[in-house]
Amino acid sequence: MGHVFNPRMVERLEDPARLEFQNPEKLLSLMKPLDGKGFLDFGVGTGFFAFPVYDRYGDKGPFFGVDIQPEMLALLKERSLGRYKREVLKTISASSFPLPLESESIGLMWMVNVYHEIDDRKKTLEELRRLLSPGGSLFLVDWKREETPSGPPMEERVAEVDLYDDLLEAGFDRIRSWDIYPWHMTVQVEK
Repeated sequence: MGHVFNPRMVERLEDPARLEFQNPEKLLSLMKPLDGKGFLDFGVGTGFFAFPVYDRYGDKGPFFGVDIQPEMLALLKERSLGRYKREVLKTISASSFPLPLESESIGLMWMVNVYHEIDDRKKTLEELRRLLSPGGSLFLVDWKREETPSGPPMEERVAEVDLYDDLLEAGFDRIRSWDIYPWHMTVQVEK
């Protein structure tokens, strides 16, 4: 498993310079919600991607923020209260599977800068597949396995071909790549 992001370095997640190489609007332009189905950010962190998605689709279904770190979920709640004066995402600890959500209840989910940190990738992808509604999409955005000005060590990064293999092994077969970020691969799967 790769390192898990240190919550004490949260300012890096919120750095406005991040918009230059990983603007959430670029991913948002690819997203299409499913009527009546939920939204899920797996590895939500401080909501850098979740809040822009909520701003656009907040009236379309329930929003969930999943993270393994209680500190990140606490920061997410704090940011939500500061931004919206209420909690707009239901937080879920990813400490164990299955997650407390109904099968096929999520129409749109995303995971950003998290895949390389996951210990049991097969189990995680199988759980996300369980949650994904037919016709729904999962977007995986993670560091390319090449030198970049920042990011995790090269040995922790996952090659795009290995991500495809993992997705196929977990039962996904409708897979495509998008070239929207200079330092990150973006892979979409549909169910």
